[in-house]
Amino acid sequence: MLSALAQGATGEPDCVSFRVLWGDEPGEFVVLASWRSEEALRKHYATAHYRYYREQVGPLLARPSDVVVHRVAATVHALDPGPPDPAKLG
Repeated sequence: MLSALAQGATGEPDCVSFRVLWGDEPGEFVVLASWRSEEALRKHYATAHYRYYREQVGPLLARPSDVVVHRVAATVHALDPGPPDPAKLG
């Protein structure tokens, strides 16, 4: 189900990225998704592939999903994107 959800999400025009990762506990997964806007995220929640996932996943969960949304206020790029000097790492 997570693969189908990821495939559907990455096909959405405002999805920047959508990754499914293994969590720390057996059977635990982490979904990392990035959207161009909050409106894009809300549109994702209305898609058929997301609604299907929500309808089907409930009986499979040992506990309710933990959903956290982070809003990035700014992005800062390093002035020197090169690798660090190993001699200066201590």
